[in-house]
Amino acid sequence: MSNKNEIPILIGALLVTLGIVGGGGWFLFNRMNPAAVTPGLSTTGNIPRELQANVSAGEKVLVPTMDNETKLFASKAIAEGKNEEALEKLTQHLEKFPNDPEAWIYLNNVRALGHNPLQIAVVAPVGSSLNIAQEILRGAAQAQEEINQKGGINGRFLHITIINDSNDGNLAQQFAGALVKQEQILGVVGHNASSATLGAAPTYEAGGLVLVNATSDANGITNVGDHIFRVIPQINTSAQTLVQQVSKDTKKVAVCYDSKAPDGVSFYQEFTTGLLAQGGQLAPTVCDLSEPNFNSQAKMAEIVASGAQGLLILPHIDRLDRAFGLGTANQGRLKLYGNSPLSTIKTLEQGQGMVGLTVAIPWSSKSETNRPFAQAARKFWGGDVSWRTAATYDAVYTLANALAIAPSRQGLQKALTEPEFVSSTINGKVSFLPNGDRAGQATLVQIKPSPSHMTGYDFFPINR
Repeated sequence: MSNKNEIPILIGALLVTLGIVGGGGWFLFNRMNPAAVTPGLSTTGNIPRELQANVSAGEKVLVPTMDNETKLFASKAIAEGKNEEALEKLTQHLEKFPNDPEAWIYLNNVRALGHNPLQIAVVAPVGSSLNIAQEILRGAAQAQEEINQKGGINGRFLHITIINDSNDGNLAQQFAGALVKQEQILGVVGHNASSATLGAAPTYEAGGLVLVNATSDANGITNVGDHIFRVIPQINTSAQTLVQQVSKDTKKVAVCYDSKAPDGVSFYQEFTTGLLAQGGQLAPTVCDLSEPNFNSQAKMAEIVASGAQGLLILPHIDRLDRAFGLGTANQGRLKLYGNSPLSTIKTLEQGQGMVGLTVAIPWSSKSETNRPFAQAARKFWGGDVSWRTAATYDAVYTLANALAIAPSRQGLQKALTEPEFVSSTINGKVSFLPNGDRAGQATLVQIKPSPSHMTGYDFFPINR
């Protein structure tokens, strides 16, 4: 991104408006006193018919829950413009399932209708990685609830349209094209997989629609243009952090990566460059997790025979099974390392096979510096949240704080490119480097037994 400081903005006005959105206390629950609402707000009517099944601002349910009936009634009411009925049904649903982020978003959308709402879209891979999608939507829902409970963005409530792109690059590109044409959508948070983000980013850039990414760390994303931002650190930060740990632990490491996962390829390149510069050794084994006939047992035997003492595993977020197969085949012989896609509940569910796995991630709920947001999120959702939830929370607040300065597409982009721009929340401060990436550090976590966790295991920060 070559020219992000073109338009100066008064710093005094910036600080005042950031205080409006980001400062002060916030109220977690206010179900029984919803704001007055107006008839329905059209957010998806102009979306192409072939995409509409995967778009909702409340008029349809995208995320299944244990008991969908009440939420389905609420969505039907929203579609028919019966907003008071929708509020009642969503309140009933959330009393039973308070950790349903989709329902929280729809509740706040209905409340927003009487407050001249500012509209954004949040993209999540509901169709391919439901757990990951829920993590993302929790961050969006919590941010929206806080913002609207504090009076919105200069009095205007935040309204969120949910998009399901199933981590598919082609589908992501189609949605980007559709969202660019929806003039009421002022900014987008997404996408999840780096392949989807890379597929969509050029369309957002060409259409002048800001994209704030929260979960894709492949190289090249923010290089697309001046409308693309990212609220997690650059991938070389994560890779170099892991290099330091691997250099302490082992002398020779093998790498298995998915050549069809852009983030895995980027991490592989950054890690191997850093490791060799540190004097480390790479095992000569070629290990591509995307190979059609990949055999975890045979590949692990080959890696062990190469003399490797450690194994770095870099899978695609939607193809974690082969990484798990390597963990099972390892039988504790090699030290295991990984990148952020392995920071999932599915990894913990593998049990003993993944114990000791060290992963580089942007944020940990167990780090002392993250305690304020981690505690607030734990109170809101009833348990610890992931780095994806924290990053999406940051991304939504970043858009909100910039929209407080200038509530338009063009104004939003100008605000975000101002060098003095800072988005402040209880989760810390977001500021951008000249290329659109966030300035920050990575965290290393390791899987250890945890009797208090539902799986019996959890990710714990490594003290370095």
